[in-house]
Amino acid sequence: MKRFFFIFIMFSIFSGSLFSAPGHLLWRYKTGAAVRSSPLISDRVVYVGSEDAYLYAINSVSGSLKWRYQTGGTISYSSPCIANGVVYIGSMDHYLHAINCSDGTPKWKYQTGNLVISSPCIADNVVYIGSYDHYLYAVNSSDGSLKWRYQTGDYISSSPCVSDGVVYVGGWDRYIYAINCSDGALKWRYWIGIWIYSSPCITEGVEYIGSTDYYLYAMNISDGSLKWRYRTSNWNTYSSACVSNGIVYIGSSNYYLYAVNCPDGTLKWSYHTDYDVDSSPCVEDGVVYVGSNDRYLYAMDALDGTLEWRYQTGNYVYSSPCVLDGVVYVGSRDTYLYAIETFGYSGYKRNNFSSNLPSPSFSISPNPFSSSITVSLPSSGAIYSLTGQLIMKLDKGKHSLDTSKWREGVYIVKSSMECKRVVKVR
Repeated sequence: MKRFFFIFIMFSIFSGSLFSAPGHLLWRYKTGAAVRSSPLISDRVVYVGSEDAYLYAINSVSGSLKWRYQTGGTISYSSPCIANGVVYIGSMDHYLHAINCSDGTPKWKYQTGNLVISSPCIADNVVYIGSYDHYLYAVNSSDGSLKWRYQTGDYISSSPCVSDGVVYVGGWDRYIYAINCSDGALKWRYWIGIWIYSSPCITEGVEYIGSTDYYLYAMNISDGSLKWRYRTSNWNTYSSACVSNGIVYIGSSNYYLYAVNCPDGTLKWSYHTDYDVDSSPCVEDGVVYVGSNDRYLYAMDALDGTLEWRYQTGNYVYSSPCVLDGVVYVGSRDTYLYAIETFGYSGYKRNNFSSNLPSPSFSISPNPFSSSITVSLPSSGAIYSLTGQLIMKLDKGKHSLDTSKWREGVYIVKSSMECKRVVKVR
């Protein structure tokens, strides 16, 4: 309801006019090493791991550091999971870590027998995570005590997914597993024939998972029977499936993002990037976002795969994007976490637009701002709060504004057919 209300207000105010071209960088935060981990947002804080061994908590509005927590090893592909004010993440120090969201202090940590690349999943106060020691673990979220563990035949880098009392995960031993959450007993397993890095996605009784045998699989979760499989022309490596409106999206190391129809496994469309797509896609407001090792974050129309915009980072984008309130967050191997404007609400087609070509006639500085801001407009415009309240009207030209009494938060500066988001901080 909040999202709908915001969209309605903004459309009413702008009388149906279009938002500006998206892909504008709001901020970026530098960590000490590559960011392969995927960000997670909760209560205006972005949580993400880095290969510098830290879990970061960053203010989603300003991009400022709230706290960081040091593990004993690299945080590689493991991504955070949050429940009841606690953030969970795996590390290559062999531990599953539980950290208090409020201040970054440790709550507990659970030691496995090897590296933890898998991302945690929490359901009914139990945290599920895989380890390179061949085990899938079920750990009580309250105190970090072991509930049970299930031994597979090889490494587990796949991240578990829970649905209706069953946890699903893939293994390097070439099996897809379905294990009862209550006691860790095997419900079924399905032989793929080659190792599985990808993590399962479950919706409407079907599990979707990629494999290094070139196939995307659709499995009936009731009994593990195959519904269909779709062959790509190369490995589905670390990319995991995402399902939206009857379409399953997944990346491949043949440089493509695929969109496959859920009912029958037929191809709807595919989009070619310039390198491997290890990032897992995310769909929001009719746009699919995904990173590529060609250094770009892509935004594509979810129905037909046309490019809306792309943003170039400084290195590979393994990280999987996360979208909230018109902003997409993603990490890069260049050590940065990025916050990028989407403005995907209007349905405006922005095909082949490069976000790295900002308009020279429309500028705002600094951003974020505190007690003052300078706005240069190519035509008359206005400043609005994020909820649509008019703050002030502005004529064409350069304006130096006293913002010392403005409330902290996000504001929209609009000029003609273009608008930008700015952030007020203390």
